[in-house]
Amino acid sequence: MNKKTPNIFKKDITKDHINNKIISSVREKNIENRKSDDLSVSEKLNKLFKSNRYVFNIGVIIKTKKKDYDTKIIGKIKNSIITMEDDVIPIIEIEDIIIKDR
Repeated sequence: MNKKTPNIFKKDITKDHINNKIISSVREKNIENRKSDDLSVSEKLNKLFKSNRYVFNIGVIIKTKKKDYDTKIIGKIKNSIITMEDDVIPIIEIEDIIIKDR
């Protein structure tokens, strides 16, 4: 039972690989540098849903042609947004979304 098993190949890592870190940091800087006025409604919604905070904890002002809503967004279903007050707002009707500061 003195049988030797083959050695396992271990690659010698001598340099750091930071390719992904550079790409992600550049993308984050470009997104943060854009003013919120330059973003479209769909980009603002994506920013809300991809933030580190829960979307229903973020206060927003949603401006439409008919009415201004001072509310929080619960979620998005197909082409509409549902607010905390159970208002269903079609995304097509939204002219602007203003994200309130904490």
